[in-house]
Amino acid sequence: MQSGDVAQGMNKRLLLVFGGVGALIVVALVGAVFVLPSLVPGGISIQLGNGNTTETLSVPPPTGVDVGVPVTLGERVVNLADPGGFRYLKTEIVLSLHVPGVVGSELSTEELEKEQATLNARLEPIKPQIQDILTSVLTAKTVAEVTTPEGKEVLREQLIESLQPLLRHHQITGLYFAQFVIQ
Repeated sequence: MQSGDVAQGMNKRLLLVFGGVGALIVVALVGAVFVLPSLVPGGISIQLGNGNTTETLSVPPPTGVDVGVPVTLGERVVNLADPGGFRYLKTEIVLSLHVPGVVGSELSTEELEKEQATLNARLEPIKPQIQDILTSVLTAKTVAEVTTPEGKEVLREQLIESLQPLLRHHQITGLYFAQFVIQ
């Protein structure tokens, strides 16, 4: 009986070794297909088949996602429209603006700062209108309207809708609350 136990133990070890090698091969293939293309600037090309017939699979490098160029609109403290008492909202809003030919996520720190300075200079003449829109939209809200995630999303959409006509030359790709404190 003991030799049968030894054979069964060897079979289990052999199965574990082959399973481990198989898993390692799968991980290597997944890495080669999905991870390597993002690391290689020109993409990666794999040829399949023997010497007579081949099929080439080309995976292009990922293109940059245009998250826009972030521009802060500054910190604001406003009274909320709560009838029962004085409630304040302190917020800092950051707009992400599309700049033609620029992918914000691919910029170096220096390039990003330069784009932000250019955008701030372009926005300077309309800053009073931007501040007025922010004040009007924010002060019309109650605490109950802005404390839930859904309420913040509605506020975000209202601000984008209100600000976009003013920013004719730049599409708003995102609006972020860098600060959002209610007291």
